[in-house]
Parts: sequence; structure tokens; C-alpha cells
Amino acid sequence: MRIAQITDTHLTAEVPARTENLRRCVAQINSLNPLPDLVVHTGDVTHNGTPEEYETARKLLDLLAAPFVVLAGNKDKRPAMFEAFSQRGIPRSEFAFVQYALDQFEVRIVCLDTVSENSNKGDLCSMRLEDLEALLSAAPDTPTAIFMHHPPFEVSTIPDPFQFERRESVSGFLDIIARHQQVRRIYCGHVHRPYEASAGRVPAIVMTAVALDLRKGKLAPVTEDTPLYLLHQIDAGTGGVVTLQSGAEGAAHR
Repeated sequence: MRIAQITDTHLTAEVPARTENLRRCVAQINSLNPLPDLVVHTGDVTHNGTPEEYETARKLLDLLAAPFVVLAGNKDKRPAMFEAFSQRGIPRSEFAFVQYALDQFEVRIVCLDTVSENSNKGDLCSMRLEDLEALLSAAPDTPTAIFMHHPPFEVSTIPDPFQFERRESVSGFLDIIARHQQVRRIYCGHVHRPYEASAGRVPAIVMTAVALDLRKGKLAPVTEDTPLYLLHQIDAGTGGVVTLQSGAEGAAHR
């Protein structure tokens, strides 16, 4: 299964270049042959969470030739997100959080809502953790990838390495994935730089921001040919994972 990941587009009329960054990213993905089976936006779709920003995002993402889903980042607002993407992009609207599973592919996709009501850091309340347990328990034999906005581990290259409010919520998450051996990989965004780590036994990849003005860390020049997405290939039989495109700063680093 081939999955294109995009993240941290932070669309706002105040910075028109970010809209063009996403437009270019969509065009790049549409030029792939073969197309990815799925495109996943791992959060911070908009910068202020306004209906107007989500309308811009939806119109651009609707141009994707492949199916897509979105999940919430700390800058997103759930009510406006649900309104914009309930027809395409968020397949589950009856739950209070932007959290769901996709079962139509050979690899199962679980999207997790890590947004806190109190800060830009992540959180996982008991309701979300219980739901995650139920989602994973529903298909214990299907290779699974988890997509979430906040990295559930310390990112050593940023000033504040731990980006969750409570270590207890991450411990709860790690306990759950330790019980579910079908989880093969975790994909995140949020910190605006590439990074590789692991969450317990599960390898994890963090993607840098699509919004070029928000990228941090050691930056390489961005050319017209530089991919603004990551393309992950997951082997459903072996669980092996290859990242075919590594983004504007080259391979993620530990």
C-alpha cells in the first residue's frame, strides 16, 4: 500500500504562499504514477481554524486524484473541520473527536486525535484511549499504521522535546500499542522538522511542514522538484515499510 503524507499546511489568508505550497503539493501527488492509494493530512490543516480557511483547504484537497483523509492538529478547530470535511476527508462524524479507522485497504489506517483543549501540546483523554483500544481490537490480524499529529516520544532536536501535556496519556497510548502487535508504524507531524524515533517497539516517522515558511531545523534548498510530501510504502504481507520520498530536507534523522 502506498500512502502519501502531508502535514502542517497552516493555511491562512495572511500568508498566501502557504496556499500555493499546498496547491503545488497536490499537483506533485497527482503526477505520481502509480497514484498513492491514500493521502493522509496529519493535522494543522489551517492556522486559525476559520470556516474560510477550511473552505480553501477543502477545495485544494478535493483536487487530489487519490482518496484523502484529514486529522486534527493543535491549530485546527473540530466543529469547523467536521463541517468542511464530513462528506469527504473525515469518515466518522458521530464521535466527538477526529478519530477513526479505514478498513478498505490491505493495510488498516487508524487516525488518532491528539488535540488538547488547553494548549498547543498533545493530549489523549480516557475516551480517546478507550476508542483506540476498540479500533485496534476490531482487526487484530490486519497490519495497521497509526497517524497522529503530536509525536508520542521526545524529539531531541527541539527546545521542548516532549510535546504532550501529560506523560500519563502517552504511557496509556504505549500500553495499548504494546498489546496490539499488528501496529507496524506511526506517522506524525507538528514539530515542523523531520525526525525518526520509536514509540515503544513501533518505529515512527515525523514529517516536516508543507508550509515552507514554518520549517525549522537544518534546511536544504527547496527547488521546483523538491517533494512537499512523504510517500510511504507498506508491505501488507511482511509489514515492511519504505519511505520513497523524503521531503525537502532529505531523509529524516534520529
